[in-house]
Amino acid sequence: MLCSGAVATRSRSWTRSQRAMCKPRPGSDAAAPRPAAAPSSRRSASSSSSAKRRLAAAGDSSATAFTSSYSGAGPSGAGTASGQRRGATSSSSTSSASSGRASLAAARASLPDPPVLYPFQELAAATNSFLAKRAGGDAYWRCSLRGRDAALFQLPRRPGAAVDAAALARVGRYHHTSLARLLGACPAGAHLYLAYELPPGAATLAACLRSPRNPSFTALRTWVSRVQVAADVAQGLEYVHHHAGAVHGRVSPSAVVVSDPGLRARLTHFGAAEFAAPADTREAGESPYAAPGSSEPSREADVYAFGVLLLELLSGEEPARYRFDRGTKEFQRVSVLETAAAAAAGGSVRNWVDRRLGDSFPVAAAERLVEVALRCASAENRPDMTWVAGKVSKVYLESRAWEQKVQVPTEFSVSVAPR
Repeated sequence: MLCSGAVATRSRSWTRSQRAMCKPRPGSDAAAPRPAAAPSSRRSASSSSSAKRRLAAAGDSSATAFTSSYSGAGPSGAGTASGQRRGATSSSSTSSASSGRASLAAARASLPDPPVLYPFQELAAATNSFLAKRAGGDAYWRCSLRGRDAALFQLPRRPGAAVDAAALARVGRYHHTSLARLLGACPAGAHLYLAYELPPGAATLAACLRSPRNPSFTALRTWVSRVQVAADVAQGLEYVHHHAGAVHGRVSPSAVVVSDPGLRARLTHFGAAEFAAPADTREAGESPYAAPGSSEPSREADVYAFGVLLLELLSGEEPARYRFDRGTKEFQRVSVLETAAAAAAGGSVRNWVDRRLGDSFPVAAAERLVEVALRCASAENRPDMTWVAGKVSKVYLESRAWEQKVQVPTEFSVSVAPR
């Protein structure tokens, strides 16, 4: 170290003496030499710039720290840059964690609440001991259960059916816009009570189509509203069959609830086939919605029931009614399947459609829907609900386009009387 210092001292002194000898005299025309940078400084700048280029080309994440400390920032500058990077990383991690928690909370909020087993006393208190007036064509009680507006249905209980929390969890884990949300159930002797969360002003499809007090009234006054209901029910059944891996078993207008705004339909009684007995029987021990020869719930039986329901939507008539025959002087049972098949064969679908719609419907669309319904109710080659939902949805889109085309403009008014 001492030897190196001596050499450095001699080198500095020699440099000063050489500068003194080469110093120009006053008045001389020789230009003064430009002071040159020290060799070590040039090497340092060159190595610094080359290191920057290598790190930038390699994409090294430490290039920023290296540049800031080497360009004179000093240890404190390097520490500040490193601290800023750690702060930015910590902030990014915090924001990612918070966004992940928000996404998880949103996903949990979108899931349906698990159904509960209500005690019988709670249901009795909510319905005034089941003496309150029923809604939806006497199909359910409108009540409040634990702060929620609910519709309480009473169904015959399947003998030996175990209604427990595990069975309800299997039914309530699915949620779809065309399915009503199941709040809970209560087995009470020979009956089963199912509670659904429904919006205010809801009514069953049976009550929307037919009013005992006013037969000429219907809540589904337009063609598009009826096709909308048919599309909602078809999509709900398609979801039950091919996404939930289950069957419905009780498709009927009493199991379809229509609510405002938009007259959208929701399918109730999903999963009731596991707990409830078959639907109420009618003539000759058969329900008009039950497929001939089928005693247990199945997908084919659901497709058959939807075909009958679709014809009921189009005609506004009950699926089976009695008509007095003047020739035989007796009452004969008439099915909507028979009248629809006769209208399709005779080309008189326009006269067969519900007269309360007037002539405000596309006849070609009505004929296609009748064809779909008859195929659903056929004995052989019955389609699945994916095909049916696609056909009905296509007719719905065409009907919306037809409605936009034929509606009366609202930019002007017409007066038929003197002002």
